[in-house]
Amino acid sequence: MAEIKITQKRNNSTEIIISGELTIYCAVDFYQQHIKAIKLKPLTILYLSDIDEVDTAGVQLLIMLFKEISRQQSQCQINSISRALQDYSNIFRLDHYFTLHGSDNEPTTEISSEGQL
Repeated sequence: MAEIKITQKRNNSTEIIISGELTIYCAVDFYQQHIKAIKLKPLTILYLSDIDEVDTAGVQLLIMLFKEISRQQSQCQINSISRALQDYSNIFRLDHYFTLHGSDNEPTTEISSEGQL
């Protein structure tokens, strides 16, 4: 089961940490409890390094999250990605949607404001 922690920071950003299994088994609950009701600040920072397992439904949830971030006109920044998500991205050729920014010590991935991965 996926776990999500959403923190509204004082620096006008929202931090979202997603961990666990992001799979079809949690998709409906995850969407209804978190994505549907989320309120974001101008900058949304995602931490995805603790996702243990991901499937097609999990990737769809992330895409819905990205679209919601865009709909609320928040800039999205991914600060970490798990091996499971990287592997899935490579297998299905989704890696070209990510643009890596930042130093070697602190990788940062940004998503376009059009809601694309």
